[in-house]
Amino acid sequence: MTLKTLLKLQLAYYALGMLFNAGSWLSLSNGAQQWTPNAPIPAAMFMTLYATFLIPGFLKKVTFYRILMGIAVLLMGYGGVIKHIDLIQNSPELYCCTAAMIVGPGINVFGLILNIMGASGKFNE
Repeated sequence: MTLKTLLKLQLAYYALGMLFNAGSWLSLSNGAQQWTPNAPIPAAMFMTLYATFLIPGFLKKVTFYRILMGIAVLLMGYGGVIKHIDLIQNSPELYCCTAAMIVGPGINVFGLILNIMGASGKFNE
C-alpha cells in the first residue's frame, strides 16, 4: 500500500469517527442516550487533533508522521479500543444499543490498524 492510500484510509477513519460522534451528539441533544460512554464533543475534538497528525504524511515528512502515528496507536489503542472493551464487559448499559457496542469500537479498531501500519512504516512512499 502506498502512503497516499494509507492517508486516504486514515481520512476515511476520521470521517467515520466524526459521523459517529455527530450521531451520538444528535441523539443526546434530542434527549436520548448518547451512543457510547464517550462524550461526543470532546471525542470529536480528539478526532480533529488526530487529523492534524496526518498532515506530516501529506507533506512527505515520513519520520515525523510515523512518530505521530506511534502516539496515535498508544492513545487510540487504550482510549478507543481497550477502554471500550472494558466498558462493554463491565457497564454495557452505558451504550445505547448493541449496534453502538460494535460500531463505535469497530471504527476505532479500523483506525488502530491503519495507525499501526503508519507507525511501523508498512507502506510504500
